[in-house]
Amino acid sequence: MIAAYFLYPYINLYNAKNLDNLSFTGKSISLNLEKDIPFSELACYLFDKKIIQDTIAFNLLVKYKNYNDDTLVKSKILIKRKWNNNVLINQLYLMRNQQIISLTVPSTRNLEELSKAISKKIGMDETELYAAFSDPTYSTKYGFSYEQFACMFIPNTYEFYNDLNPDKFISLMAKEYKKFWNTERKNKASQLGLSQSEVSILASIVQCEQNLKYDEHSKIAGLYLNRLKKNMKLQADPTVKFALNKPKLRRLYYKHLEIDSPYNTYKYSGLPPGPICIVDPRVIDAVLNYEKHDYLFMCAQPAYSGYHNFSSTNSQHEKYKRDYIDWLKKENIQ
Repeated sequence: MIAAYFLYPYINLYNAKNLDNLSFTGKSISLNLEKDIPFSELACYLFDKKIIQDTIAFNLLVKYKNYNDDTLVKSKILIKRKWNNNVLINQLYLMRNQQIISLTVPSTRNLEELSKAISKKIGMDETELYAAFSDPTYSTKYGFSYEQFACMFIPNTYEFYNDLNPDKFISLMAKEYKKFWNTERKNKASQLGLSQSEVSILASIVQCEQNLKYDEHSKIAGLYLNRLKKNMKLQADPTVKFALNKPKLRRLYYKHLEIDSPYNTYKYSGLPPGPICIVDPRVIDAVLNYEKHDYLFMCAQPAYSGYHNFSSTNSQHEKYKRDYIDWLKKENIQ
């Protein structure tokens, strides 16, 4: 009887640790904390939210771990159903100072520009972040060539904890990339005879070819796919601008087309070795759902409409091209 008396607190503690205390169904639940909550009040709060079912066992562990004086800050937290009472309290303690931030990853020209765009928003050093982006260890780790690593970054608005560092950020981007490339998208890429990275590379060309009128992307994608099927050079002006590192160059001349670069699709057949921008996911979907037609050529319309004239013959293309050049001269666009 005496032994049982002394062991009773430890038995209670053991049971409290291993208790399946979560009351919700499903794999996880997201909870928005509207205010800072002391750990001494957390059990009642979670009980009222129908997250836990036993406040006594929860409070017993909180007191045992000396967490009573700590506070869980206002934030958004994710609780997993598989956690027992002990793991739940430990995880909440680890999250006590973490805040979720909303971060928009934009479509930029390259990873250097991306590091500039997001570093200040997530409290990271720009140089350190770009150094990680440029480290071939990461591209190899996630299954990309060095040139194709930019394909892994899918522009969107994401929610992250505020304890990010370059390694964590890249890891999270890898997870989001896998989510984006679902079975349906993978199957469509396979039907095109392209890898996921090749789809992104083609989409980057489409996006840089038309960065104003998104409703034209699927038509442009169909044109480039037609050229690839016929083993024709893509002859995409944006790839030359990328090779020259002159993205704002308004007009290409024959001298520009002579640059010896694998990104020069006037000189080399097929796709370039990597994307020429961090591509918008809408353009990736435009490639995967390309418009079927027989167009092989396009030329900007001789106006400020932002659209192109498409043709299936070189003779018709040359006519559109002359009209456009005449318009450029008239507008004094060099």
